[in-house]
Formats: sequence, structure tokens, C-alpha cells
Amino acid sequence: MEKGTNANTSLKNWGLRVQVAMDLKRKLEEYRDPKVGVRLLAQKMEISERTLQRLINQENRPTYQTLFKIYRVLFNTTNDALLLEIVPEVIQEEIKKHNPNKLNKSVQYLTDIESEILYDRCFCEIYFMAACSPLSKELVQYRYGLHGVETLEKMIELQALKQTKEGLYILGANQTTLSANTLKRVGLSLTEKFSKPTNTEVGGENLIAFFAEGLSEEAYDEWLQVDERAFREKVKIAQKSKAKGDIRAFTYMVTDTMSDK
Repeated sequence: MEKGTNANTSLKNWGLRVQVAMDLKRKLEEYRDPKVGVRLLAQKMEISERTLQRLINQENRPTYQTLFKIYRVLFNTTNDALLLEIVPEVIQEEIKKHNPNKLNKSVQYLTDIESEILYDRCFCEIYFMAACSPLSKELVQYRYGLHGVETLEKMIELQALKQTKEGLYILGANQTTLSANTLKRVGLSLTEKFSKPTNTEVGGENLIAFFAEGLSEEAYDEWLQVDERAFREKVKIAQKSKAKGDIRAFTYMVTDTMSDK
């Protein structure tokens, strides 16, 4: 039974690679010089030329973040909810499978909001605090002062936040899906600001862990699979109706090699 499941997964992975390569090659036909086309597309999609060429050659399986980058350009839209409706089925399935956020048709997922999160630390913190539970203006002012209040007003203007009947603030009509680069910046920023080492002195308060080891390629792949399963389980727990509460919690996971490239 497990062999059959693995075989189906392998077929889906190849189907994904073939679809992406086919769509990229079709787009490249618009350029007289394929090399120039690859360079320009890589710039527009904000991925490396090397990665783009490997995807064209079906050498790699793209992540859901890379799929967003590619198909935003191919379909000329910054609205990820709309994008998810018009991309090929195999692309849609891959994004839905790995993207932790359920895209709402009534919400526009815009790259402009991501830029604000990436470059404005106050905007970033307020955005994710509001994403966890409704946020009061008084709390923003207490934590961030006048700059926080001005940022709050900017976020309302951008429709990144909206006010509830109770006068609290929640995420608005314009939200974003985050690229890996932004995820790294957000994770480091929130970890630096909110991680509390002293709370590890007793159990059940938080978790800070680190481990390094020389691994075989197979063992490293197992690590990645374990982390992916654990992340999905955390998301499933958070999505349960009974799981909603007032504790604003975050989890940040990185597994990588100790090499520059």
C-alpha cells in the first residue's frame, strides 16, 4: 500500500515538473533570444536564472512560493486568490497542499503588502499580531508609540487591516502570501523580538532547540520530511475551531545545510 502511495506521489511530482516546464517554454517563445528571455523572466519572477533554467529542464520540483512567483508573471496578476482559480490543476493542488494559509476569494493577496512586511518592522509585527487575534489601538500605542499609531493608520489605508464593530483591528481585504526571503526575515525578526530564553527554565512555556550533525543525503531528506510533517500538523491544530484563543503564538522552522550556496 505504501509503495502505491509513493508511486502516486512520484507521478504527481513529475506531472508538476512537466506542467511548469511547458508553461515556461511557452512564455519563452515570446522572446527572440531564449537566453535573454530566461534572464528577463528570472528578473520579473524574482528567482535566479539558474533555478529557472533547472525548472525548464525539469530538474527540480518548485516550492509553492516559487509557483506563486512564476504564475503571477505568467498570468499577469498580483491577486493570489484569483491566480489559484486560473492556474492548471496540478499547480493548484501543489499550492493548496503546501501553502499554510487558506486563500479567501474575498481577499486580495498583494505583493505590495509583502513589501511593507519585509521593510517595515513595526508594520510586520502589527500585521501578525492582528492575524493571531483582534488588536486594540491602545495596545499598539502602548507598544509602539506614535509611530505605531501612524503605521496602524497606514495599514487601514492600505486595507491591510480593518476595524470591527467592537473597535478592534483584524486583517483586512488586502493580505499577502510570503516568499521564502520574507519568511526568513519575519522569522528572524519575531524570534529576536519575542523569543524568551528564560521561559525554557520550566516546561510547557516555549521551545528553543538547536542541533547540528553531518548527514547523508538520505538522512537530510528525512529531516526535511519530518519538519514538513510537523509544520502541517501545527497548521491543522491551529485551524480547528476549538483551537482559537487569545494566546498570540508563532512558530519558525528552518532546516538547512552549512554551506554558502
